[in-house]
Amino acid sequence: MSCYERTDQFFDSPVDRKNTQSLKWSHDDFDSTNTPLPSDVLPMWVADMDFRSPRPVLEALHERIDHGVFGYPSAPSKEYFDAISNWQGERFGWDIPRDWIIPTAGVITALKTAVQAFSSPGDSVLIQPPVYSHFHDDILVNGRHLAYAPLARNGDRYVFDPGVFEAAITPSTRIFILSNPHNPTGNVWSEEELRLMGEICLKNDVLVISDEVHQDFILVPEKKHIPFASLDHRIAARSITCTAPSKTFNLAGLQCSNVFIPDRFLREEFARQYTRNLYPRVNALGTVAAEAAYRHGAKWLKSLLEYIVVNRSSFADSINDSDSPLHVLPSDSLYLAWIDCRELGLSPEELHHFMLREAGLWLDAGTKFGIEGEGYMRINLGCPRSTVDAAVSRLLDATSA
Repeated sequence: MSCYERTDQFFDSPVDRKNTQSLKWSHDDFDSTNTPLPSDVLPMWVADMDFRSPRPVLEALHERIDHGVFGYPSAPSKEYFDAISNWQGERFGWDIPRDWIIPTAGVITALKTAVQAFSSPGDSVLIQPPVYSHFHDDILVNGRHLAYAPLARNGDRYVFDPGVFEAAITPSTRIFILSNPHNPTGNVWSEEELRLMGEICLKNDVLVISDEVHQDFILVPEKKHIPFASLDHRIAARSITCTAPSKTFNLAGLQCSNVFIPDRFLREEFARQYTRNLYPRVNALGTVAAEAAYRHGAKWLKSLLEYIVVNRSSFADSINDSDSPLHVLPSDSLYLAWIDCRELGLSPEELHHFMLREAGLWLDAGTKFGIEGEGYMRINLGCPRSTVDAAVSRLLDATSA
C-alpha cells in the first residue's frame, strides 16, 4: 500500500474553518484591500494550510491544556532545544549549538527585530523581488529604504544575477534579507548561488538575514535545502537564520519561531532589541507544539509533501494543458504556485477583481510581492484536492467565458 493510499483520506478531509478566527477564512465580506468578496469566494491566498496538525502535536497540546494553569512561561526546556537542533541536523546536516538558538514570537517579529537592531533609519535593506511582502513592508514601516536586486525571469524560471545583486548595494546598505527557499517563485538556491550571495555580502559588510521558514517544502528529489549559515564559518558569522514550525506543521497561530545566530555579539544585540520591543518569552503552547512537531512530525510531513506534489502537478497540468491564457510556472518548493496571468491583458486592480468576481477565488495579487509581480497571482495549494479541483474548474470557466 502506497503512502498516498494510507494518507490521502486524512488530507482529503475538508476542515470547516469558518467562525474560528481564521485570517484566511473569516474575511467579513472584504479582503485585505477592502474589496467586497462574493459570498461563495474560495480563499486560497495567505500561506496557511487547511490541514489539521499532526496528532502528536494535538496530543501534546491537550496534555498541556489539561494541566489547567497558564501562568508566565519560563525559557523553553532542554528537550525543546534538542528537538530544534536534531531536526536541523537530521534533515539538513547542520549542527546547531544550543546557545545559537533564540526562540521568538514568529518570523515576522524576528525580522523586524533584526532590522531594528542592525540598521538605522535612513539605511537601506536589500531584497530580491518578487518576494514576500513583509520584506518590503516591514522595512519601510521601520524608516529604512529598500535596495532592489530583482530576480530575472528566464523562460519559466527566475534566476539570480550576481552583477545585478552587487550593483544594488550602496554604502548605506546594511542588511540583505534572503528568502531561502524563495517565496513566491519556489527557487531552491544552489550552493553556488548562496556562496555568491554570501561572498558579495561579506565583501560589502552586509549582514544576511535568511528567512528559511519554507525549508521543509522541497518538492523535487534532485534539489535540497541548504541552510545559508551552513556554508562556512565566515558566512555564518555574518548571518541570522529564521525558522519556524508554522508553515511545516500549520502552527502560525501559536506564534513560535526560532532564530539561529552563530556570532555572540550579533546574538546579544538581537536579544537586547527583542527585549526592548516585547516580553522575551514565547507562547507556552507554541513551544509545546513546536517540540512535539519536531520530535514526532517527520512521518506526517513525508505524507504531506507527497500529497502537495500531487496537488501541484494536478493543478499545473490542468491549467497548462488547457486552452486557458493562464500559465502555472514550475517550482521546486512551496505549497504555493505562481500563475502568469499576463495574457489576460488586465491591470493589477482588474486582475484582482477578475479573480474575485469572475473566478470566485481569493488569491494573493502578484503586486503584493513587488512591481515585478504585476500580471501574476499566487495560489495556495495546501488544501484538500477537492479544493484544488474546484479552483481549476473556476479558473477554466472564468477564462473561457
